[in-house]
Amino acid sequence: MEQQRAAHSTEAVVGMVAQTFLRDRHQFVGELSQLMRTQLPVLDRDERLRELMEAGTTDNLMEILQFLQNEAGEDDVRAPERALAYARILAQRDVPAAALIRAYRVGQAGFLDTGMRYAIEFGGGGPVTTSAIVHIVNRTSVYIDRVCEQVGVAYEDERDRWSGNRSGLQRQWVTRLLDGTVTDTDAAEQYLRYPLSRGHLGIRAWTGPQLDPATAATVFDQLRTALTTVFGRAHATLVVPVDDHEIRMWLAWPAGTAVDSGAIARALTARGVPVRVAIGGYGTGLAGFRRTAAQAGRVRRLALLGGDHGARVLAHADVAAVALLAGDIEALREFVADQLGELAVDNERNLWLRETLRVFLAVNRSYAAAATRLAVHRNTVQYRVRQALDMIGPHADVPGGDLYPRLALQATELLGTAVLRPEPDRN
Repeated sequence: MEQQRAAHSTEAVVGMVAQTFLRDRHQFVGELSQLMRTQLPVLDRDERLRELMEAGTTDNLMEILQFLQNEAGEDDVRAPERALAYARILAQRDVPAAALIRAYRVGQAGFLDTGMRYAIEFGGGGPVTTSAIVHIVNRTSVYIDRVCEQVGVAYEDERDRWSGNRSGLQRQWVTRLLDGTVTDTDAAEQYLRYPLSRGHLGIRAWTGPQLDPATAATVFDQLRTALTTVFGRAHATLVVPVDDHEIRMWLAWPAGTAVDSGAIARALTARGVPVRVAIGGYGTGLAGFRRTAAQAGRVRRLALLGGDHGARVLAHADVAAVALLAGDIEALREFVADQLGELAVDNERNLWLRETLRVFLAVNRSYAAAATRLAVHRNTVQYRVRQALDMIGPHADVPGGDLYPRLALQATELLGTAVLRPEPDRN
């Protein structure tokens, strides 16, 4: 009730505005980030960029709320470290600097629009409200101008560093190979020191943002060693950074090389290598080089949609259909709901039922084999399968009729809450 009464001073109104932003910060940051991505699609390439954007936006919000309420001068403004890190990542990925600065201006407009509405609500109109709005606009403008200068410098410095080393030049060659603008493949092979005419296995790998660049580089070297242990020595390896925490990799392998994602995951775990890996299918020649890269990219998107708790290693051969379906996550969510019915509701009981049914169908409807794999009694499998089928409907309980339910179950295993329906609020 106190906030419904008009405040009697500019300082009080500004304090109430800041407190309200702080209270609702998660919702505000989510909505503001969505607005920036909508207006600037180049910033909406994948889940990693979205997470980095929201982290920087959150830190900027916290800093600007402090700046509104203190007497710090213009020279005291410092861009948050995560905002600077986001600028460097955009530079490494060739996202234009203009898009970054435009995002700050969109964010500034969104912050001021909301802040002025709060000021009118808490100030009750009149001179106090006007004074509070003027204060918020002026301090916000000072903060954003200074931060834009600092992230702009960070962007340009990183762009110069990144494009001037061999990795940057490699990336330019690879980009042209993938988009079809390279006409002299012999020159590309010579510069990249990689045989484009052989068979290839494309890989995307990434680490968490908490690692410093030097540690991330060591992790990627450890990944290459682990892959050699699992597969044997490749004819050649091409590693091209996407940014400080992500790489593209191609391995020149002989035809028929099997990809065992479980063996790779175990090798990485045994060595304590903190990396996630998406593996494309096998391809030959320049067309295969491009195709396996595209497949690895789709698998990577699937892994990112699944969140941090998903599988450490995913291979295209194991998840190809779901990776294609995940290109339209809304349509996939509808597909899962249509196929699984009430089993698509996100709760712990359904989790066990879905997993049991998924394994049961994967082992050709063998209760004994499913019980062994799940480490439960056969009767438990029978009970859970019967419950799950009752929730799905009779179409999944006939030979040949379970293809779509199996795909839907795999999607829920890989993506979890991204494709499940929240449990209804019973209050």
